[in-house]
Amino acid sequence: MCTGVGRMGKSVQLPGYLKSRTTCILMGVARIGSIVTVLTGDDQPGRDGAAYPSYLPIAIIERASSPDQRVILSTLANIEDALKSVEERPPGMMIVGWAGMCLEGQGRVDILDTQEEVVEAEISEEWLQGQRWKMREGLEGIWGEFMKTVEGVQAVPQV
Repeated sequence: MCTGVGRMGKSVQLPGYLKSRTTCILMGVARIGSIVTVLTGDDQPGRDGAAYPSYLPIAIIERASSPDQRVILSTLANIEDALKSVEERPPGMMIVGWAGMCLEGQGRVDILDTQEEVVEAEISEEWLQGQRWKMREGLEGIWGEFMKTVEGVQAVPQV
């Protein structure tokens, strides 16, 4: 868990890639270009460790748990284009790593056993069903129903 925005506008130090780790980046969606560059570029000063593969899943959750929540699912290679296709809805959180696949479908725990990048890239492509990105608007299923009941509850006045 880290922030995508440094103090006084300075860049942040992001962790290097480990296949078994999911990195959650709070805020910073407006700086997605520089964040993706730091994560995927060779020898980036803003990253401690290995570069992230460009086919790695990323999910951006904007306005989480609000009725107008939006989830954008893509890969590091295509997330900038996905965000350019919509109007930004802050605040946003980025989930970078294989666990992000669980937001659309059941995920693939077996990814941790693969050693071939070609297989990993194919798994990302299969997850996105041949699309460059997917988008979901609003709260789904039981969460949407729950929020409707909460919205209907009036606050109890304090005595």
